Amino acid sequence: MKKISTIALAALLAGSAVGGYSAYAQEDIIPIMAENEQQVQNTTNYMKATGVVQEIEKEANGLRLTIENEDKMVTILRINNESLLFDAGTTNGLKQEELKKGAIIEAYYDKNKPMIMIYPATITPEIVIVKNEEVFGEVKVSQFDKDFLSLDRELKLNIGEETPLFNQQGKAIELKDLQGKELMVFYTITTRSLPPQTPPNKVIALDNLTPDVQEIIANDHYMKNGVKMIPLRKVAEHLGYYVLSEPKVNGAIVTLQNSSFTITRGEKMYGYNKSLRQFEVAPELKDMKTYVPEDFLQLLIQN
Repeated sequence: MKKISTIALAALLAGSAVGGYSAYAQEDIIPIMAENEQQVQNTTNYMKATGVVQEIEKEANGLRLTIENEDKMVTILRINNESLLFDAGTTNGLKQEELKKGAIIEAYYDKNKPMIMIYPATITPEIVIVKNEEVFGEVKVSQFDKDFLSLDRELKLNIGEETPLFNQQGKAIELKDLQGKELMVFYTITTRSLPPQTPPNKVIALDNLTPDVQEIIANDHYMKNGVKMIPLRKVAEHLGYYVLSEPKVNGAIVTLQNSSFTITRGEKMYGYNKSLRQFEVAPELKDMKTYVPEDFLQLLIQN
């Protein structure tokens, strides 16, 4: 008998404790939970499922893959046209028909997505990485700080002028465009230092925003000192935050549950709960709206 995967087990345990509903009821949906939820929440927007492809079935909207990890835990992956497929070794994109039985893959999916409480766990990954048996390559999906150290402190990027940088749509971008984004990093070698450092073979900036938020920013932004400035209230409220104007501090207080930001126009320093942080460019008033640097979005999304 196959073992129940960690993903499915979390769902089943949660289901058995809520209202007495059957853990196998397909109509019941709960958020996906991580074994170390706090660390995952703070370092990446994605969870990962790894395994060897056992079965491939064609579906109307793509492929259904059955994968099994070394502990015989089974996960079902539903690959659609929105899923990004890459070869870990060559860093090239793949087509669905290039997926084969026996391939070792890493599937990344949004940790905030709901999950049906059934076994085996069924997920629709945003990213699928296929290990190349002939060309070695590793991939890390994570958020990075301004110095390109991953937030879990496991990898430092030494990005050179020749490092290929792309957005999720495959368009070449500049180094500044990586700031505040979740990154998919392809690499082959690392130093023995702590943290390990690598000259990446390729870096892709992932879109963590909904189409609605992307549209808001596309239609309402400007550049200042090389930094994209976005409308605070429009974006924050669309993400579920409450924005309170504070004339006394010439700014605003932005809150959601236990998270609170105190922002002052003209000041780079801002408050985040009981700590102080700093913008690259100070917020300012323009057309009767407060604008903040785009990388502030990363904090809003995490909370």
